[in-house]
Amino acid sequence: MDRRGFVAVIGGALAAPLGLRAQQAARMYRVGVLLPFSEVAATSLPTIRERLAAQGFVEGRNLGLDVRYSRTDPDAARDLIARKVDAILAVTTDAAEVANRETKTIPIVFTWVADPVLSGLVKHLGRPGGNVTGLSNRYYELTVKRLELLRDLLPSVKRVAVAGTLAVPVNATALTFARTAAARLGVELIARTDVGWDWDHGLDSAIRAGAEAFCVFSNFATHGLRYDADNAVRAVARRRIPAVWVDSETVEIGGLMAYATSLNDELRQAVDVLARVLRGANPGALPVEQASRFELAVNLKTARALGIKIPQSILVRADRVIE
Repeated sequence: MDRRGFVAVIGGALAAPLGLRAQQAARMYRVGVLLPFSEVAATSLPTIRERLAAQGFVEGRNLGLDVRYSRTDPDAARDLIARKVDAILAVTTDAAEVANRETKTIPIVFTWVADPVLSGLVKHLGRPGGNVTGLSNRYYELTVKRLELLRDLLPSVKRVAVAGTLAVPVNATALTFARTAAARLGVELIARTDVGWDWDHGLDSAIRAGAEAFCVFSNFATHGLRYDADNAVRAVARRRIPAVWVDSETVEIGGLMAYATSLNDELRQAVDVLARVLRGANPGALPVEQASRFELAVNLKTARALGIKIPQSILVRADRVIE
């Protein structure tokens, strides 16, 4: 090969990756986002956009977002599928289940999900199979941790009510974990699994049964809708009973204490998985990730109103202390 031919071959080899990178940069990706309520968009969408941009997917440049609001309506998922999105980010178990029923080919990345195996989203956490992967929030572990924190807060407590609804399937498993933890802690567990949206009914029923404190299961009455979270917190405050909640946002509006994952951190972690899928990773081969950051939040004003002194052992561990 003469010198001119050699230069041409080497030049072509060097130019190819540059051309390939330019081609990838020029591609327009479409991502469908299924959010449970429009109320969560104010905090969730900026987080999603910011994290996607950090991964090189910038809305208006090489990314288009199609956002729909639905927990259970299949039409929202069908609309995204009809728009031929490259992937769907499904926020909450309900949204992920709906999307998974409607497509077995478009990649789905979920978050705010307690048990993706029990929910039928994946076959195994280590190797999901199919077109679905995402992030699990370690819900069962957090349920146990909340009971432990209540016992740390109130060492003499004998009866604790867990409140939620068994209409959410993972709560049945969470209740089993809670019973085991309560027995270890020497606490009698009073289960009120019919709370739903009627907090007055659930609270009064548990208090009549002797409940001295509450451990709240994840429930849409406090998860995503500010108005209903306000109602739940007010119902607890009227009865002057200490409660540990499922998210720090509830503590901001008057709840006593919460131990939870950071919902925005969960979104960021799920978006990182989504970025890998957009780059060509097979979702069925990507292990389901576990939430990695937790927040302990305490409201001192609420504690004072209840006549409770927060132990120093809890305060030094708290990520957020609201005065």
